[in-house]
Amino acid sequence: MTLLSERPPATAVPRAARSPRRRRRGRLALAVLILVGVVALLGPLFAPHAVTDAVDIPYAPGSAEAPLGTDRLGSDVVSRVLSGGRSLLLTSLAVTGAVCVLGALLGMLAAWRRGWTDTLVLRLADVLLGLPAFLLLSVVVVATGRGTAGVALASGLILLPESVRVVRAATLRILAQDYVEVAVARGERTVSVLGREVLPNLLPVLAADAGVRFLGAVTVVATAAFLGYGAQPPAADWGLMVLENRDGLTLQPLAVLVPAALLLVLLLSVNLLLDAAFPGPQQPAARPRPEPVTTVDSEAPGTPGSLLSVRGLSVESDDGHRVLEDVDLDLAPGELLAVVGESGSGKTTLALAALGHTGPGLRPTGGDVRLDGHRLLRLDERRLRRVRAAMCGYVAQDPRTALAPHLRVDAQIGEVLRARGVPKERWAERAERALLLAGLDRPHEVVHRRPHQLSGGQRQRVALAVALSVEPRLLVLDEPTSALDTVTSAAFLADLTRMRRETGAAVLLVSHDLGQVAGVADRVAVMDGGRIVELGPAEAVLAEPASERGRALVAAARPVVPASAADHEERTGDDALLRASELSLVRGERVLDGVSFALDPGDCLSVVGPSGCGKTTLLRCLAGLDAPTNGGIRLHGEALARHVRDRDPGQRRRVQLVPQDPYASLNPRHTVAAIVGRPLAFRPDIPAERQPAEVERLLAQVGLDPELGGRLPGALSGGQRQRVALARALAADPEVLLCDEVTSALDPSVATAVTELIARLRTELGLAVVMVTHDLSVAARLGGRVAVLHDGRIRETGPASRVLSRPEHDITRALVAALPHPARAAGEDGTR
Repeated sequence: MTLLSERPPATAVPRAARSPRRRRRGRLALAVLILVGVVALLGPLFAPHAVTDAVDIPYAPGSAEAPLGTDRLGSDVVSRVLSGGRSLLLTSLAVTGAVCVLGALLGMLAAWRRGWTDTLVLRLADVLLGLPAFLLLSVVVVATGRGTAGVALASGLILLPESVRVVRAATLRILAQDYVEVAVARGERTVSVLGREVLPNLLPVLAADAGVRFLGAVTVVATAAFLGYGAQPPAADWGLMVLENRDGLTLQPLAVLVPAALLLVLLLSVNLLLDAAFPGPQQPAARPRPEPVTTVDSEAPGTPGSLLSVRGLSVESDDGHRVLEDVDLDLAPGELLAVVGESGSGKTTLALAALGHTGPGLRPTGGDVRLDGHRLLRLDERRLRRVRAAMCGYVAQDPRTALAPHLRVDAQIGEVLRARGVPKERWAERAERALLLAGLDRPHEVVHRRPHQLSGGQRQRVALAVALSVEPRLLVLDEPTSALDTVTSAAFLADLTRMRRETGAAVLLVSHDLGQVAGVADRVAVMDGGRIVELGPAEAVLAEPASERGRALVAAARPVVPASAADHEERTGDDALLRASELSLVRGERVLDGVSFALDPGDCLSVVGPSGCGKTTLLRCLAGLDAPTNGGIRLHGEALARHVRDRDPGQRRRVQLVPQDPYASLNPRHTVAAIVGRPLAFRPDIPAERQPAEVERLLAQVGLDPELGGRLPGALSGGQRQRVALARALAADPEVLLCDEVTSALDPSVATAVTELIARLRTELGLAVVMVTHDLSVAARLGGRVAVLHDGRIRETGPASRVLSRPEHDITRALVAALPHPARAAGEDGTR
């Protein structure tokens, strides 16, 4: 099964165009900046007099010989102004270049090496930041002597610390991306990782920082000249002219005002250009919104008794692409409506529209949205916020961006409760209840942690708890269980059902997994291409779907039972391809505890278990990204070093990692061909002239059109990106493939295709596969063996068919029971 015809997400629109006003302001600033730059650099060529020539008496008014008069020396102001900007501009550019280069090197080095290197760089930066700029400037100039060189050195020392900190922070963010870890795992050198993976993604930050540093350099150099530290008389300099002629301001103001005005124009034009080139976060569109273009009875209240009513809603992108088209739906208090469909069908856009919001680059072009009688698309921003604060709770899809990184969990919940006016003495009770409802059984262990101290599943559950803490009347959940294991997902959905019965809250649940949500939904809306193609009771949609898209979703939701013929018991001999023995890892608490297994060529081990049980940590230990505290790993009987950098190139090549997130595992600045072709540089059997053909072969092997090689990852769908990640791993000619939740971010049909692809590659190439997943249906499709991990230990292991049909451990039985089963959509007792 290939994805050659897979469509990119329909909701993926180009970045919102900057406003016409911002574009005009940017063009004007650029024109003014060029003009000032030309005056500063080429001005001396057009100066009518030498800067030291006395053409009249000091502070003489304008004349034919000196149109702007003379300064205190009797020199022509025009000539000195035209000649006075070159030194300032060239010095500022030199300082900016040196600061940016040195700041980039030190910032990347500190982020990469960490440890004492990071501490040393940051402490030196703190020392320089702690010194007043005027004091540092004075000390350096006194030590080096007055003149341009001393001012340039002082300016660099003043500006460098902030640049280092900016680059270090941006580098740390980039280093956390999966594509960097993949590069480290395949043995890239430090220079290669920083130069190929980090620096291209750092360039936008460096460009913005260079503009800010240039502003600072101009300010410091001009200030130094005004203080008499820079260029010395009789040299011409704009800052020096202000200093020299300030006593004659009342006699000849132009000698001071003209150079000061040029400095001001230079700084303002750079500021406006930076604002236009690097705008901040997009602000919501101005309200009230324009009238819809389609004909809808806007005064009609919708279905009586509905809390949420959507009528004829249409949303378009700025380029005219229709994202939603004539959508109608109603949601009653206490009802759960599940909106399902493939990626790009418009589910998230509909969920946001239910809150009166559209994403960047999108605008409503027709229809009406009413929430408890409030017409959301017609409210001004202040009233809309009040309505949402009083009635709504929202959980975004990505748990990594849903929480403020600097706040503890209790503070995250407290911020929301404070905004709702909940008395502070009730915060702890409400927070504990919300965390329990979201599936966190030990809330006292979570409330004092920050997001980076939580697993992905825990972060998503905390985001759910934040929304539930305010007891909303309308709860909008965008893929709330995508990062949760099946047991936690089933428990959360059950708690969600109980919560809405107790509170009467209406729930709009967006999901791509029909089998998972059908058991708790009252009604199901199937979306395709921006339209609702099917809407009805969950039982009817599951039993006899009327649409082609509904039938495809139902088929993808059916569990698969593995064929026992494909399963075999674990090898116990010493000649296993990959063997892990008593792996343990302690990070304050025990993450892994005595994990052992063995794999032969063509074997598959699916490591399943709830979130936070140590699955990903086990995979990182096998890849050499985390060093186990105890135990050992052997490949072909040879011991593998604990860290990937200490392994020989052959060992690194034979063990390849496929990360979880298809959107973070590919470098967005490299083309598909460059991404897939990079591991070929480590293979002596593939000379450089054969590498392009090998890249095309690898893309075809994973079911992709070789013509995609020239595209950037941003132009690919999630399934295509995951296939590119597989092709990159195969390019190293591995013997062991480590797959970390490679289907968790994909739609069911795409996930099935990727799983089948891995199973086929395992058979055709004899790959040994370690598949980390929280979904036993993936293990069922892959076959082989299953290891159930819980609290860092393997609780049960065996052939997939036996584990799925006759689970022995409680946690395994819970995982099997949580497998989605559309046939039991109404529940065993016939109730929902």
